[in-house]
Amino acid sequence: MTRIVHLTDLHFGQERVEFVNPLMRAVRLTEPDLVVVSGDLTHRGRVDQFRKAMAFLNALGRPFTVVPGNHDVPLFNLPKRLLSPFRNWRKGTGLPTTSDNDLGPLKVVTANTADPLQWRGGILRDDDVARIRADLSTFDDRTTCAVLVCHHPLKEPPGFDRGETKGAAEALPGLINTGVRIVLSGHLHSWEIGLGIAQGSPRPVLMVQTGTALCAREGEVDHGFSVLDIQANEVSVTPWLVNEDQAVFGPKETHRFSRKGDLWYLRA
Repeated sequence: MTRIVHLTDLHFGQERVEFVNPLMRAVRLTEPDLVVVSGDLTHRGRVDQFRKAMAFLNALGRPFTVVPGNHDVPLFNLPKRLLSPFRNWRKGTGLPTTSDNDLGPLKVVTANTADPLQWRGGILRDDDVARIRADLSTFDDRTTCAVLVCHHPLKEPPGFDRGETKGAAEALPGLINTGVRIVLSGHLHSWEIGLGIAQGSPRPVLMVQTGTALCAREGEVDHGFSVLDIQANEVSVTPWLVNEDQAVFGPKETHRFSRKGDLWYLRA
């Protein structure tokens, strides 16, 4: 079994300060093989905010991989936003905007969907799709599970039908054919585990939309992270949510899925 912790929308620079250490303790407690962060490490894409986020991630003491979100590019500095949108990212994190991980029978690939030409929307770029397909060209989904991490959802849940990720609808069938079986995303600050998968309604991709971990904007609720346990064709997803009064993160109901043939089914 391989365990992934999915964090997203940390928003350092406008984070719930009182949740930072409890979040760190909770992630450590789950002992993941890999922590993935699907964007919005920062609130305004400033170098000091990236360094604060990296200090948090390094303190987890676990391997991690990160991708940018729409908040990780400069907002008000338009020349910088258009000409060098990821300069602060590279300076503050010391990391590329995409990276892939091999975890034995699990392969994690990433896409940078942050789009400097949109304020909040994203884009699934052709070069990212080509790179992912090349990475999975020798993929054997009988023995390996491929997980894609990106900030913007490739398919939006009900109530968020804004078409915010350009190119996603066109690229998704090809990614599925290449072997992508699970997609982890954030951006919406809303939870949706197994989008569209219900009893009698299987889907070819298991999409996990995790809510914000730390964002302090007014009205934000259900801060937390997801824990995925992946073994062969079985996946369980457990949201860990904060108790606001006690500032403690704890597990909630686990969602279990099985893959048969080319489809994911919800397990009773």
